[in-house]
Amino acid sequence: MQLPIYFFGDTHFKLQKSSQEDKKIEKFSQFLRTISEENNKGSLFIMGDLFDYYFEYKNKTPEYYKEIFTSLKDIRQKGFDIYFIAGNHDYWIGDHLKSCVEECFLNDTTIEANNKKFYITHGDGILSWDKSYRLLRCILRSKLFIILFSLLPEEIAIKIAKKISHERKDSHYLDQEKINRIHNELDSFAQQKINQGFKYVIMGHYHHSYQKKLNNGELILLGECNEENYNYAVFDGDKLEIKNFF
Repeated sequence: MQLPIYFFGDTHFKLQKSSQEDKKIEKFSQFLRTISEENNKGSLFIMGDLFDYYFEYKNKTPEYYKEIFTSLKDIRQKGFDIYFIAGNHDYWIGDHLKSCVEECFLNDTTIEANNKKFYITHGDGILSWDKSYRLLRCILRSKLFIILFSLLPEEIAIKIAKKISHERKDSHYLDQEKINRIHNELDSFAQQKINQGFKYVIMGHYHHSYQKKLNNGELILLGECNEENYNYAVFDGDKLEIKNFF
C-alpha cells in the first residue's frame, strides 16, 4: 500500500440536493485536491458511510453521486490508490463503485504498512447492546433481501431511503453518559485486537473523534466529515496523526 495513507469517512452524501450538500461536495473536492497537491502518490482508505444511501441497479450507473465519483477518479489518476470499507449506509455496493477503487471490503479488514498492523472497521455492530441491530444487519445484507429490494422501482426505493435518512438525522446526538459507555466498550474491543498484535485500531461510525493509547497500541475513532471540517488520520510510514481539514 502506497504511503502516506489517509483514513476518513462518514461524509454521508445525500440524495437530495441542497446548499448544504453543495458545500459538502465542494469540501470533499478541496480535501482531495489538497492532499494530492501535497503528495504525488498515496492511499485513501474510505471508512464507510461515504453515502447516506447507496444502491446500484444492475447495468445502471447511479447518476445522483456523479460529482463524488468524478473527484475519486481525478485523485486516482493523480497516483492515489483508493480502498473502501462498507458502512451501514452504503453496504449495497456494485460494479460501478468497485470500478472506482482498488478494493472494496464488505467487512472488517486488516492491512500492514512499515511493519505496523492496522485493524480497520466501520465500527457498527460492536457494542454489547447492538444485538437487535446485528440481526437486522444480517437480514439487510443477505442476498435474498438485496434481490427483493432491487425489484422495487428506483423512485420508490429512493423515497424510502430519504424517509429513513430523515428519521435517523438526530441519532448521533449522544449525552456524555452514553459516550462514556461507548468509549469503554470500544476500548475493550480495541484492546482485544491490540493483544492480537495490531498497532492501530481505526474506526468511524460514531460521528465524534476519540483517541486512546492502550498498552502497545492505539484506538483511533474518527469523527464525521462535513461541509465545515474533515476529521481524518494520516500514516506517513512512521507515525499516525489525527488531523482536521477546515
